[in-house]
Amino acid sequence: MIAGSGSLPILFAQQMRRSGGVALVAVAHRGETDAALAEWVDQLLWVHLGQFQRIIQFLAEQRVEQVVMLGGINKTRIWRIRPDALALRLVTRLRHLHDDLLLRAIAQEFEQRGMRVRGIGELIPQLLAPPGCLTQRQPTMAQWIDIRIGWHAARQLGQLDIGQGVVIHDRVIVAVEAIEGTDAMIRRAGALVSHPSVCVKVAKPIQDERLDLPTVGPNTIEALHQAGIDVLAIEAGRTLILDLATTIQMADRYGMVLFGCTGKEGELLSL
Repeated sequence: MIAGSGSLPILFAQQMRRSGGVALVAVAHRGETDAALAEWVDQLLWVHLGQFQRIIQFLAEQRVEQVVMLGGINKTRIWRIRPDALALRLVTRLRHLHDDLLLRAIAQEFEQRGMRVRGIGELIPQLLAPPGCLTQRQPTMAQWIDIRIGWHAARQLGQLDIGQGVVIHDRVIVAVEAIEGTDAMIRRAGALVSHPSVCVKVAKPIQDERLDLPTVGPNTIEALHQAGIDVLAIEAGRTLILDLATTIQMADRYGMVLFGCTGKEGELLSL
């Protein structure tokens, strides 16, 4: 496991520990990964961002056959990386350093060395968002219109490999997600207008589903509530929900809407 920030690496490690039968080694990033991960893995290597040669060497020493990449990395740190020779060769081959292209290149490096890259949705499919309304409250027609607008805007944003989410209020795009990440976008939207109504988060159309799927959870619900956002629409089957039961309970407590969209909802509204 190549671990970034957030609760997903620990959640995955706990699930693998319960499953048994598989030795789990992890690479953790200093300043990003929760140190508690050490309790749930068999071997742990701490690295600085950009020490790719050290990662490859460690995985080879551990005879790793499968790799999964989990958790976030603060994207603003990209300009403070001191890449080793292997990382430098990797990035100089790329047209740009947008998420999808960079992650695909990293995955390719692993696979060229005989390690199969797996996706969290493949390994723990119960984390994928189910379709339909997950909360007691249903979207209003006005919110459906905003969802439809947000869905198409987020798709375009993803096509350019910029981000995965947007916030809409009364048919106006209030904020789009870029390098700052979803929670920062939500806070910014809350500061811009008094009551932004809808947040839409979808996978990029070019998304490699092994890598960087959209992820939401209790922290997302709390951030939306603090910003006064009523609705979270996510892409069913292509979004991870951390702790589904708690996420739904929090959304219900705050009177929010959580909806797993398939895309067909937007098509119906466009007729």
